[in-house]
Amino acid sequence: MDRFDAMATFVSVARNGSFSRAASELSVSPAVTTKRVQQLEAHLKARLLDRNTRMLRLTGVGRSYFDFCTRILSEVQEQERDISRLQDEASGVIKVLSPMSFGIMQMGKVLAGFMSTYPGIQVSLTVADASRRVLDPIDFDADVAIRFSMKKSTPHVARKLGTLRWVTCASPAYLKTMGAPRHPDDLSRHPCLVTNTRFADGHWEFSGPVGPVRVRVSGPVTPSNAITMRYMVLEGAGIALLPNFAVADDLAQGNLVRVLPDYSVPDLPIAAIYPHRKLQPRKITLFLDYTARILKASSWHSLQ
Repeated sequence: MDRFDAMATFVSVARNGSFSRAASELSVSPAVTTKRVQQLEAHLKARLLDRNTRMLRLTGVGRSYFDFCTRILSEVQEQERDISRLQDEASGVIKVLSPMSFGIMQMGKVLAGFMSTYPGIQVSLTVADASRRVLDPIDFDADVAIRFSMKKSTPHVARKLGTLRWVTCASPAYLKTMGAPRHPDDLSRHPCLVTNTRFADGHWEFSGPVGPVRVRVSGPVTPSNAITMRYMVLEGAGIALLPNFAVADDLAQGNLVRVLPDYSVPDLPIAAIYPHRKLQPRKITLFLDYTARILKASSWHSLQ
């Protein structure tokens, strides 16, 4: 027995004073209507209706239970309306998870604009070290995780928001002292800032004018995030491979210089990973659409 169906059927029968009229109202057969009320009475071990061939009326217990059912069903309907309204409104809280460097250097700008555009939505941002673990939104109690991969596990959904490109660069002072490499093989003679995330094996793989090139690089430090690497390369510590979002301003201002411009590292997607596609709250859709639009319009996003 479905308790709510039985309660709704009992209320309809009592209000209509007829099993057949209740059946018509509920779009079920009279037999189903009768069976539901009988099952409810059996479950409660109490007669709710006195009936004969001409009429029916509520018993004393039935009237008390009718008032109870009416109140409960009304509260359920009201709660369902509230939930539907919240799904459609641009309001509430969104919990966002991001890799550390990207979260610190870029997501603050995105969120400031988003909350200005949608003042009814609040955003909670958590930044985490992506070199330590996969950023799963469920593990962090987040609605959305920003990752540099489209890989996902069930029941997650992945949506591409932008593109992460890599730039080989160094400071002008370093290049003046040590000279600029002309070919990736020359990197073996330079101290390179090797991250312990994507390039953990110490190999940089380029696509060049005559095809792919794989070189072994080494350096005195293996930082885990782009923020540390950026400061080190600005101080002349060596040559680094850094994501475009971290160095676009430095390149534009001349604080860093791109080296090996004819050789590129394969791009990575900037993706949003989130648990569900169906019945997604409007606030999440608005956030994803806005973030994708802002990232793709950013000056660093078009940096080749």
